[in-house]
Amino acid sequence: MESPRISVIVPMYNCAPYLEECIESLKNQTFENFEVLCVDDCSTDGSLVAAKELVQGDGRFCFFELEKNSGQSAARNVALDNARGDYIVLLDADDYFVGDALEKMIDRADRQQLEDLYFSAQAFYESKELFEQVREEYNNRPAFEDVTTGMRLFTFFEEHREFLPHAALRMVKRSLIEDNHIRFYEGIIHEDVLFTFQTLVHSQRTSYLNEPLYRRRVRVGSTMTAKHTIENVRGHLICVREMRKWVNAHADEVDDGFLRAVARRMVDYSLVAGRIWLEDIEEEDRARFLGSMSVQDRLIFYSEAVYPAAALNDLDEDLRASKTYRIGDALLGVPRRIRDGLRSSKEYREERK
Repeated sequence: MESPRISVIVPMYNCAPYLEECIESLKNQTFENFEVLCVDDCSTDGSLVAAKELVQGDGRFCFFELEKNSGQSAARNVALDNARGDYIVLLDADDYFVGDALEKMIDRADRQQLEDLYFSAQAFYESKELFEQVREEYNNRPAFEDVTTGMRLFTFFEEHREFLPHAALRMVKRSLIEDNHIRFYEGIIHEDVLFTFQTLVHSQRTSYLNEPLYRRRVRVGSTMTAKHTIENVRGHLICVREMRKWVNAHADEVDDGFLRAVARRMVDYSLVAGRIWLEDIEEEDRARFLGSMSVQDRLIFYSEAVYPAAALNDLDEDLRASKTYRIGDALLGVPRRIRDGLRSSKEYREERK
């Protein structure tokens, strides 16, 4: 069989209600030379059976089953171990591609001889409540038509405060992944953060296609909308630790702009972990987590995550308690709420189109 140009990786776990939209979007692609590696992570809702029925003998789809529930990283790694395409693309089973997504990706990659291509997305929401709770915006990123290194593109996006770590919003050359022995970090959530960083820093030819080729579903029960747990804290801290480890090992390869960009990312992830720790984690879970850490790791955790987050919370409370803030908020609050309400309704209607 001819080697496919693109390997699309679809991890599946209890996603049966969304599979038809996902799989049909692949079957109907205008570009046809691709394979799809669907990996079922011990679903209990019949996802694997449903997916096989939807494929209806399309030989481009192949299926794998994990022996035990192991998480999205493990599922993606099984697919990476078996992929044959020149490029790797990730698609979550509750999302889908627009009809000419793969054609536009491969055309741009071939034309510019890219190792790595970013592209944009459009979120859609299962309810207006979710739209208000988790607003995902992808259309603020500046255009970037040139070819550059991954480190420089990362710096460019970070300087505009528009870097997005979603691994599914990129097409990466498989040789780049294999040559640098990269896999998803298993046993954590927020694994996209680390995989995106690890692949990006090795790319010598990358660019950005500023088109919403990916449709991202915001739904109840996803990682983004689920209640925060200690696993959110742990995932962010591991990503920061591994990013720091890579920079330390490649100190002679990075310039100051990239170093500042990475530092901002690491601070942001650390502060997110600190705020989750302060606001959402129960004492029993805190005690267990701290008991699993060395003294050195606890020092880093306290100094880089917990106490900076607490200081920012205190600063925010002091600001809100000030008389000047209260007067200004009272004067501007009503028109601001009206404006935000009108804008939210308009944006929600547009996202649903």
